[in-house]
Amino acid sequence: MRPATRVLIVDDSATARHALREALRTDSSIEVVGEAATGDQAGREVLRLRPDIVTMDVYLHRENGIDVAATLMRDMPLPILVVTGRDPGDPKLLYDALAAGALDVFCKLPIRTAPTYDVQRRRLIRLLLALSRVPVVRRRRAMVARQVPPAPITRPMNDTSRRPEVILLGASTGGPPVVAELLRSLPSPCALPIVLVQHLAEGFDTGFATWLKEVTGHSIEIVRAPTFARSGRVYLAPSGHHLVFSSRGALALSDAPPRSHQTPSIDVLFESAAALLGDAVVAVVLTGMGRDGERGVIELKRQGAVILAQAPETCAVSGMPDSAIATGTVDAVLDPASIAATLRLFASRATGRTVRVEV
Repeated sequence: MRPATRVLIVDDSATARHALREALRTDSSIEVVGEAATGDQAGREVLRLRPDIVTMDVYLHRENGIDVAATLMRDMPLPILVVTGRDPGDPKLLYDALAAGALDVFCKLPIRTAPTYDVQRRRLIRLLLALSRVPVVRRRRAMVARQVPPAPITRPMNDTSRRPEVILLGASTGGPPVVAELLRSLPSPCALPIVLVQHLAEGFDTGFATWLKEVTGHSIEIVRAPTFARSGRVYLAPSGHHLVFSSRGALALSDAPPRSHQTPSIDVLFESAAALLGDAVVAVVLTGMGRDGERGVIELKRQGAVILAQAPETCAVSGMPDSAIATGTVDAVLDPASIAATLRLFASRATGRTVRVEV
């Protein structure tokens, strides 16, 4: 039997600490081993208790919890989940937390009588259990791109007989900065529509879209209603709904049940694209926890799509790329810079331009 996951709660509100402790006590696989109200206390308790994971509020008395997280990651790195009541629509919150080394951001639980309390509590517990087992990475390292045998690229890089119609991106934990890096490296507007599923805590999609537009210069659209995927736009799956292709080039929302605990699901998007677009797809599986995307890449490869995966060594969490690679369908495993170069090549094919790319 696996030992209970040891959690340290960092929050300057005694009421908030009590509420979180009581919520976590409902699961026997979690043990709250300590609490801290300040950054100094948090550092001492991490050294004394050696927790498996820390929950960190953003607002501490005269301190910023993001700065405290950065200090912990510098001096005594361990998994950190930011749990905050701060407005999830704040476009900088998610990126600042991830840049400091936190693995993810989650909203504070509503009051116990709220209709969504139990659902959110279970999501929080599931996230804590998963993140507690993640080997933390202080800094993403630049890696040399490598090819994974025996899956050759279906269409050689210099074959322009067929041109892609869409780029699909799937990302989870640690994804926002990598997605931003890729988009910054692509021309704006891009000659191909880009459709993105990024796993986010409920309510963070608006802030993420605003931030992504500011830092990349691309047009970011959260899909709220059926729409046609046009070149020059990035389409983001909204919280609480799957994003699917309803016909060739047309995007729609689905209220289907979660897949691998995820809504939106990368698998659901990829499978719909496989059925309707076939080999006109370039799909990329980026950093993330879990196995979402694994089934989708299998279906896409059956139709002749090109599949790329982020090199696990460059991921904050390598679960999703590892699972995709293990299917044997991935054409190339690349660092983010090489993924961007490859996507630029495919975008150039859409316009008939020639771009020299070495990956």
